[in-house]
Amino acid sequence: MEMKTNYPMVLVHGMLGFGEDELMDRIAPYWGMLSGSTKQYLEDLGFEVYCPSVGKYSSAWDRACELYAQLIGGTVDYGEAHAKKYGHKRFGRTYKKPLFEGFGSDKKVNLWGHSFGGATIRLFATLMAYGSEAEKAATPENELSDLFKGGKEDWIFSITAVASVHEGTTLLYSAKDIMDKLEDVTYMLANISGNNPLGWFYESHMEQWDLCGFENGKVTSKPFSRTNQKRVKDSHDNVWYDLTMQGAKEVNETIKCLPNVYYFSWPCCKTSQKFFSLKPRQTPQLTMCPLFWPFSRSIGNYPKNTVDDYPIDEHWLANDGVVPTISETAPFNEPHMDLHDLKGEPKKGMWYVYDTFHEDHLGIIGGFLLPTNTAYMRDIYKNHARLLCQLEK
Repeated sequence: MEMKTNYPMVLVHGMLGFGEDELMDRIAPYWGMLSGSTKQYLEDLGFEVYCPSVGKYSSAWDRACELYAQLIGGTVDYGEAHAKKYGHKRFGRTYKKPLFEGFGSDKKVNLWGHSFGGATIRLFATLMAYGSEAEKAATPENELSDLFKGGKEDWIFSITAVASVHEGTTLLYSAKDIMDKLEDVTYMLANISGNNPLGWFYESHMEQWDLCGFENGKVTSKPFSRTNQKRVKDSHDNVWYDLTMQGAKEVNETIKCLPNVYYFSWPCCKTSQKFFSLKPRQTPQLTMCPLFWPFSRSIGNYPKNTVDDYPIDEHWLANDGVVPTISETAPFNEPHMDLHDLKGEPKKGMWYVYDTFHEDHLGIIGGFLLPTNTAYMRDIYKNHARLLCQLEK
């Protein structure tokens, strides 16, 4: 196959995920899971692929800052204004060398984001292009991170959202009590992993909140602190808030669809209309990962918002186990069209939405408990990677 470009593929994990530098990834790679390493498969085909680690429970903003530090090498800068607003440290860990050499306008990146990784890469792209006026106002020019200066839109070639949560998930509303408890558990896990060997295996990347430490390339111990856990939750600077309808709306208000970047979206659905129900209701299919069944039923039976005034209807019932399919199609306020309606070549600045994949939330990246058919899944990634490399510069 003749390729017009062969820019690096940077695959960004979602909430609770992990990258290739963590021991967990060697046991069951995030990208591929039970179906085998997608990174290795794409590399064997001649593509350049990287799977960085960012905060498992952090906000889209914090994760975008961590992604930037890894791509260029250096210390994570969360921003003077942002750090003061939310009450955490401005600086995070230091990466002694970049994820790969040459990142810039001559060596752009193809960004892939699964689940919350989609919001992460979209916000990252916006900051690269336009910077942050708040950070410019709060920080002397010589102390301002280059990320917040903008002017680097031409460093990004494409964005691919894989079962990404563009508009939040109603699961945080339909099962609010359970989700609140799970949120506390995740912060506790981050707290625990910061002061025992678990951090070497599965780390949180939340040193800005003093839930862990990082020195000389290693996770270091921090005292267990319930106070710090509460600070994270109350701040709204975390993944759980950004996944709410209101949180996603606020994130989307800061994101712009860049006119010189290609956009693709892979929505997923693994539910169907409930039998013997006269009302629109969605129920999980038997091939969905069993862990998702109660969550899927909860979403599928939540046709009207009872938590706040964010409007939803029965279009939000179909889901992939944890996210309504409608939220995975494309950001509502950005131009988009179905890929199968495309005549000619894809254009920049427009979302192209793939036909909905018959997969649950983890099935699209390899499957958990139930593996995705390896040949089927690899064809999806291979064909899309080839499509990216045949697009016009």
